[in-house]
Formats: sequence, structure tokens, C-alpha cells
Amino acid sequence: MRGFWKVVGVAAVGWRLLGPAFTPRFRPPQAHPWRLPGRTVYVGDREFLVREAGPPDAEPVLLVHGLGGSSIGEWYRVGPRLADDHRVVLVDHRNHGLSARTTERFDISDLADDLAGVVAALGLGPVTVVGYSMGGAVVQELAHRHRWAVRRLVLIGTFATHPPPVRRARQVATWLIRAWERLTGFGSPETRALYLRWTGAVDVDHARWLWEETHRRDPEAGAVSSYALLRFDSTPWIGRLDVPALVIVPVQDQLVPAAWQYDLAARLPDADLVELADARHEAPWTHPESIARAVAEFVKRR
Repeated sequence: MRGFWKVVGVAAVGWRLLGPAFTPRFRPPQAHPWRLPGRTVYVGDREFLVREAGPPDAEPVLLVHGLGGSSIGEWYRVGPRLADDHRVVLVDHRNHGLSARTTERFDISDLADDLAGVVAALGLGPVTVVGYSMGGAVVQELAHRHRWAVRRLVLIGTFATHPPPVRRARQVATWLIRAWERLTGFGSPETRALYLRWTGAVDVDHARWLWEETHRRDPEAGAVSSYALLRFDSTPWIGRLDVPALVIVPVQDQLVPAAWQYDLAARLPDADLVELADARHEAPWTHPESIARAVAEFVKRR
């Protein structure tokens, strides 16, 4: 039996080193869900991929994506619905999508500085910022550090801080995931793509695009981003933000418990609250109409 496992181990290592990369077969026809061109914007020496849709002279709305995703990958259903009446701007974070990558340590505040640089480079001035998941942490920091850049704040499926036990557990999980991805070449991208397809959040004719979009990452860059998010804590200052805020809560969220999101809303002065009763963390895919409507109404009202 010991000899058998040695053979299996050698075969696995040999396949990992010499075999072809795995790519699943996708049932035709396959299509890109939102063929929105992008361009590079520099903030210092760092490049960021920016996409825009809608009338250029309309009210600007900046959509900020979450951990492990990309702007087009997470907003391709919400963005077109807002673009009828708004100038929609989408940005890939560093280490995500088509923006620059780094394995150097950074914090969520650095991503907020990146975003402020993009807002300044585009000449947007104060803008409505919509942050989903990790993007919600980024836009909180943006409003805190660069108040001039933010007209309104919309937070979806996000939080003010991790409870310490959860933070420690997720730090260990991040370390294990990075090690597993280094060893096997499989991990977060495959899990994300398969989950979104399995739940029906992404249509079958977009499966190839989803697979390719989720694979624009590497284990080191992904881990650096995860650690930055786990260190984030806005509780010392979130109650002092003087910006109109809307918190959209996917009540069945399996990654950011609804209790964390209600806590965030309670800490914000005079925040509006919208609940998506049957939504999970993948709400931008499954509830785009509800999110777009809530954002549009908030922009008109506040």
C-alpha cells in the first residue's frame, strides 16, 4: 500500500510539473455578457483598468468590486441597468481583473488611495460610490480619507470589522488556501466559478467567460488581498462619516453575516437600509434589478 501511494504521489507531482493546464469544456454557444471596452488609467506608476458606460454628462456612479473578482465580473448585470440614466464607472483593484499586480503587503487604505487617484484622473469630482463586499471596505476608507471624492456611499454585503475569532480563523484559512493553490494549481478561482454556475447565478452561455475572468489572479496576489481585507477595521471612525449612506443587506448572506451588515448600518449616522430578504452574498448576480433600483432611488433622494 505504501508503494501504491508513492506511485500516486510521483504521478501527481509529475502531472503538476509537466502536464497541461486543466481547462474544462464548455457547451456552445458561449458569449461575453457585457462587451464593454476599457482603458488604462495611471495612478503614480500603477496601472488600473477602467470601463465606462452611459451618458458621459450624467450623474456619475462608481462601482467597486469585491475580493477575488473584477469590475466587469461582478457588475455586468447591475451596470447596464444603471447606465441608462447614469455615467457608470468601473475600476479593477490592484491584484484583480486587468489591473496591475503586486505581492507586496498593502492595506485597504492603499486601495482607497488608488481609487481616489482614479477619480481625480477622470475628473469626476464627488461621485456616488457603490462598494460590494471588499469593495465596501474600500469605499468606507475612500470616504474617510478622501471626503472630496465621495458624494454618496452605497454599501452591499460588507462590514465594519471582523470579530476577532472569525478574523483568526480566516487568516489560517487564507494561509492554507495559498499553500493548496501553490501545490495543486487549483483553489479559489475554480471554487468561485463552479459555485456561481452551480447556483445558477451565472448563465450557462457565460460559463467560459466566467472561468477566464475568475482566473486573472495568482495565489500570492490573492493572499495579499485577503490579508488586507482581514486587517480592515472602520469602527474607530465610521460613526464620524458625514456622507449620505445606503446599506443594502443580502439577508441570507453566507460570507458576511447579516448581523455584521446591520451593525455597520447602525454605526453610520442616519444611514438608509434596504433588505434583500432572499439574497445571498452573490446578490449582484442574482438580484441586479433590486440593487440597481435601490441605488438609483437613493441617488435621486439623497
